[in-house]
Amino acid sequence: MSAVELSMINLSFDGKGVFKDFSLKIEEGEKVLISGKSGNGKSTLIRIILGFQNFNSGKIFIQDKLVQPQDFRKTRNLFSYVNQDVTLRPGNVRNVLSEIAEFSGNDYNAEFDEELSDYFEFDMNLLDKKTEELSGGERQRLGIILAIMLNRPIFVLDEVTSALDEELKQKVVNYFTNSDKTVIAVSHDSEWFQRGKFRKVEW
Repeated sequence: MSAVELSMINLSFDGKGVFKDFSLKIEEGEKVLISGKSGNGKSTLIRIILGFQNFNSGKIFIQDKLVQPQDFRKTRNLFSYVNQDVTLRPGNVRNVLSEIAEFSGNDYNAEFDEELSDYFEFDMNLLDKKTEELSGGERQRLGIILAIMLNRPIFVLDEVTSALDEELKQKVVNYFTNSDKTVIAVSHDSEWFQRGKFRKVEW
């Protein structure tokens, strides 16, 4: 079964073509690295998959089912999405995580995973700080841990190692390389490709 399939996607902004008859099929459990030059539409492609970006023509299938515009709100519950900014509402970190746990479609009990915290070197004391006090690297690690805790079948990771040092970057890449779930990673970092398990997609 395919996890995600885009068929003959066409998209233009102000007369400039971003995608022309673009097709991509990602099998369930596959690891895909979306790479290429800045400005070629990598993040736009992720927004299309998640239903945040309309396109001119083409079709999207999620888990082999054709997705209509009204379906995206439901299909988003299949994705754990982390971007490089990890936007969280202002407030105490622990309280914010509890609120996220209560959202429809989220599948975790708000108890922060200490094993993941140790692995990604996230200090548990940070849970008592305010989200706006976290550094970029702390926010990225928090976003990654939360995405894993949500326990969804497809990870979408958009430049998630941009604020991490080399050691932590390798830990993140190792974790998702060895995951049995589908992983779609957007990155300029060759670390993802060097593991030999990610199929590189460029256009």
